Amino acid sequence: MSIAARWRSLARLPAPRGRDAMPGVYELADADKRVVYIGQSATDVPNRLRQHLAKRGCVAERAVYWRYRYSRVPQAEEAELLAAYRAAHGGELPPCNRATPLERDAGRRAAELFGSRDAD
Repeated sequence: MSIAARWRSLARLPAPRGRDAMPGVYELADADKRVVYIGQSATDVPNRLRQHLAKRGCVAERAVYWRYRYSRVPQAEEAELLAAYRAAHGGELPPCNRATPLERDAGRRAAELFGSRDAD
């Protein structure tokens, strides 16, 4: 299962919409229209895409196209899209969804929970 919408160029994202936000799930693709990232935004997909593009990293370097679907439950639909992608690709996640999780020991977790600045 993928999003049944046409690919749009990231170079032409819609202008910020304010009150008419676009919550939902999205797929990002490379120049060959191969999915490189699957994500969701509970508030506004184009704004979330701008955040991805503003950071250095996999999405900013590889993504050229995007497509989107409105969702009232974007986290659940993102999980479904990721599961479907993994089923179709031998258990692999899209390349840019493969972020390495931050190692957290008990001290780091406590610092994050209680606001200590010694976590780093």
